[in-house]
Amino acid sequence: MKQTIKTEKILSAYKVLSNAKYTKLGDADKVKVWKIARALKPIATKFEEDSKDAAEKFKPSDDFADRLQKAQEYERMLHANADMANSPMGAAEYGAFVDEFQRYNQLVTNAVKEYADKEVEISFDGLSEDAFGKLMASNEWTMEQVIEIGTLIVE
Repeated sequence: MKQTIKTEKILSAYKVLSNAKYTKLGDADKVKVWKIARALKPIATKFEEDSKDAAEKFKPSDDFADRLQKAQEYERMLHANADMANSPMGAAEYGAFVDEFQRYNQLVTNAVKEYADKEVEISFDGLSEDAFGKLMASNEWTMEQVIEIGTLIVE
């Protein structure tokens, strides 16, 4: 079956299938499920790579990771009511970093959302309802997971 699907749906289905058990399926259906997961994997992998790339490219400065660590230490000290005289940054510097971090986070979120909303054409042989029932019986999925992958992989 050939489908055009949003990347986010493929990611969700791949996550469920990559952890699935196949004990109650026959050999031919196990191979089908493996082929479906194999078809989904490159899209999931590319999304992960693109997300990491966006997170790296949108970093506002080379010392961003160091300043993030200092801000986290500042927060930890603040919540522990520690002596702030020994904090790694001052309150004004912390406030400025929080604003910068929020802008960075929004840029990354927007980029990742764009990737997730992208429609991708994918083709594989779907499972019969009987085989999907056996796949469900092999796993302890929530109804949300069943609906998510069932609409994608059942013929």
